[in-house]
Amino acid sequence: MPRTPRILSSTGIYHIILRSINQHIIFEEDSDYQKFLFILSDCKKKYDVDIYAYCLMDNHVHLLICLPDDKLAIFFQSLGARFVRWYNRKYCRSGHLFQDRFYSSTIESEKTFLATLIYIHNNPVKANMCRYASEYRWSSINAFYGENNILVNVSFVYNIVGSKNSLLQLFSKDYDSSQNPLFKNDHRKVNHFFTDEKALDVFYSITNLSSISEVSGLKKVKRNEYVRTLREKGLTIKQVARIMDISPTTVKRLCKMDH
Repeated sequence: MPRTPRILSSTGIYHIILRSINQHIIFEEDSDYQKFLFILSDCKKKYDVDIYAYCLMDNHVHLLICLPDDKLAIFFQSLGARFVRWYNRKYCRSGHLFQDRFYSSTIESEKTFLATLIYIHNNPVKANMCRYASEYRWSSINAFYGENNILVNVSFVYNIVGSKNSLLQLFSKDYDSSQNPLFKNDHRKVNHFFTDEKALDVFYSITNLSSISEVSGLKKVKRNEYVRTLREKGLTIKQVARIMDISPTTVKRLCKMDH
């Protein structure tokens, strides 16, 4: 069945989400985030792209960008391919990392632009990874508070909202994306017992592995043992599934077998 043609933006501005396959964790340590941002910066220059916001989550990436329609596909092909080649070499793996088709939503008004900007920066808060958006290291939020960030076009954003102070006032308000129909099915709040960063720390301390990519080399008996232990330590079913690269149904089945 042919794919539905991508809807093109009359403004050239898009909200893009790059998701990993099977919710695989993309960013395990600081160097992974840093490498992605380096490649993003390089592709930004090469394809003359404007970036207004970004947020790197553990298994997906949000971007608010402006680029010509004829560069949309090649920009993300280049970005994804370069990062995956580096990632696969580093973690001794092969194959795809991102889903074949990235999500895109057109931005056709200033109101939608600002709602998307706030939504992107609030992702870590909604995922219980931090209390305030400004505490999260791997988004563009602090560029708008004055931090030097060559990736982000802050002036464009200030011009839309009126001033820097007006934008910071918007950031300071409580914003509930669940009330915005634009994001109804895009991102759900997850009440983790642990943040995903803490969940990884627990994983490393239990398994003594140096990377989650090493999970694929475990014998099934040992893998299943780790699955049960991680659940006992308080990780959610989805966290265990992502870290151990198995389905949530398998996690549930393995944990029931103990009882």
